[in-house]
Amino acid sequence: MTRPLAALLLGLVAVAPAAAQAPDDATRLEPVVVTVTRMEQKADEAPASVTVLTRDDIEHSASQTVDDLLRQVPGFSLFRRSSSLVTHPTTQGLSLRGIGPSGTSRALVLVDGVPANDAFGGWVYWGRIPMLGIQQIEVVRGGGSSAWGNYALGGVVQILTRRPTGRALFFDASYGTRETMNFDLLLHDVEGPFRIALEGNYFSTGGYEVVKKSRRGSIDIEADSNHSTFNGRVELLATRDASVFVSGNYFYEARNNGTPLQINHTESGAGAIGARLGTPDEGEWRLVAFADTQKFRSTFSTQAADRNSETLALDQRVPTTSAGGGLQWSHRFGANLLSAGGDARWVIGETDERVYNAGAFARTRDAGGQQFIAGVFVQDVFTPIPSLEIVGGIRGDYWYSYDATRHDTPPAAGVPAEQTFNDIERIIPSGRVALLYHATPTTDLRASAYQSFRVPTLNEQYRVFRVRNDVTVANESLRPEQLTGGELGVQQRWGPLLGRITGYWNEVHDLVANVTLTSRLPDCPVGTTCRQRQNLDLARIRGFETELELRPAPDWRFLVSYLFADARVVNAPQQPGLEGKRLAQVPEHGATASVRFSRPSWFDASVTARYVGPQYEDDLNTLRLGGYIVVDVAVSRAITKNVELYAAAENIFDRTYSTGRTTDGVISIGEPFMARGGLRLRF
Repeated sequence: MTRPLAALLLGLVAVAPAAAQAPDDATRLEPVVVTVTRMEQKADEAPASVTVLTRDDIEHSASQTVDDLLRQVPGFSLFRRSSSLVTHPTTQGLSLRGIGPSGTSRALVLVDGVPANDAFGGWVYWGRIPMLGIQQIEVVRGGGSSAWGNYALGGVVQILTRRPTGRALFFDASYGTRETMNFDLLLHDVEGPFRIALEGNYFSTGGYEVVKKSRRGSIDIEADSNHSTFNGRVELLATRDASVFVSGNYFYEARNNGTPLQINHTESGAGAIGARLGTPDEGEWRLVAFADTQKFRSTFSTQAADRNSETLALDQRVPTTSAGGGLQWSHRFGANLLSAGGDARWVIGETDERVYNAGAFARTRDAGGQQFIAGVFVQDVFTPIPSLEIVGGIRGDYWYSYDATRHDTPPAAGVPAEQTFNDIERIIPSGRVALLYHATPTTDLRASAYQSFRVPTLNEQYRVFRVRNDVTVANESLRPEQLTGGELGVQQRWGPLLGRITGYWNEVHDLVANVTLTSRLPDCPVGTTCRQRQNLDLARIRGFETELELRPAPDWRFLVSYLFADARVVNAPQQPGLEGKRLAQVPEHGATASVRFSRPSWFDASVTARYVGPQYEDDLNTLRLGGYIVVDVAVSRAITKNVELYAAAENIFDRTYSTGRTTDGVISIGEPFMARGGLRLRF
């Protein structure tokens, strides 16, 4: 640990004692969750594998971004191992339990019930979700399409924001190493029946070199980034059982991706409106409608083998517009809580590209189309006796991909100047049966079987991308991914110790993977490694996850989690060499251990160690990424009831670990030691 950081930590502890506060009660209070069945229920009464991160967990964490915070949840991963602080947005797709990580998410992300997955590519702009405004994060693992539809292939992550209860101001400001700064202001107000929340966030970092030191050349510079976010929400509570809200979001982000010619910018605006009427006991209706528009730009370059020069290879601009909504009805009939509803989303987007050869403009390439997906569902939560809950749900979705074209001017050799792609229509069923049995006052048993799906994104169908010497080509003929799986779990309480273990088995048909080709396609320049997005007939992901929590005293909390994932290709007739290979970007082992101490009259502190096992970069399992352990620390001290100081450090031992490898031997690395200090204000 560096001397400045150590001094800051000691200084916080040495501050004169703050006003005495009552210690936390050691009694565990189960949070209320809404994501499992789309209705409120206590977490220990939900028939699914669910992890809840509370406001307290957020403030005890050293993480600066939501994705880094979520890495402590078993099975959570992004396509790349690196933080969204510096990585390209198209690598920020998430997966759960090792279900084929890729740039496109294989889990649905919601913010207050509104999809946060990018409409064009499925990845998530984690910077759009400032940490200060979050109240709770719910992570539900296991197929969730029967309730939520598309993207919920491996589960659902829902982020719930803080709701105003009175006039209040919250402010969080920090500054740290590598010129990293964050300013977040949240304002709440209550005026009669109106609830108003406004949040503005600015984040900037000088970043770090993302190429391993031994492979760097003169073109390798820090991958810096900055973003600005504004969120607003106005809610009218007309009565206890009736409310209406309007919300909006503006987001701008600019990044340098590690060399002077590789940049990306994103600007987006989004809005939503919703309403709630009634109660589940007497009949409740929930309605939401949303829309967003976005402009995304990204450039790619060709780098010399010695990394002392580069030339522009591709300049992409991706405008996207989407709109959607959902309607849900719920009513309790004796032991049955019945719900039904539907949702839909429409997307139009394209990639407008300028292709360069040796740095000179060569041609334009424009490709894109439209998608529409809509589904209806019915679900029943049946509680025949207090100790038993049975959930059954069924859903049908209609997917329509249409008006897809590609234009090349002038066309490359072997590419038609004008292409019109066939429309695609599919009906996709999904269902779920789950059981929760309170066998004893301290033992809960869970079992579930489910089907879920994800349709290909416009990005996968039409956009080419390049990572140094590796080119991945689009595929307009991709089929939807469909998962069939099940799990068994047990939760046991022994006094202050809570333990959960879940075994799972998932089979994914038509999994979309970046497949290495033996022959070059026209979109792959001479000398590059050529890959294409293709459906693999069958992949199997099986394993188990455990979570342990020990609270021996009100001041102390110990958390341990572990995931084992055996993820392999089972059947791939078009590429038989992949059969038996591990899925790219999936480690077999992952574990997290945290120790937290909280005595507000003294200080709060946490230490978290995270282990990620070895994995492969590529589908052929030739590019190995080694395992690693990183340790983070955070400490905070209340000075008054309104002012709190804190310090945090990530990767305190400055461990160098690889996050990616290319076929030409370039190794990317993850976040080095980073520390910051800051203050929080509450009025």
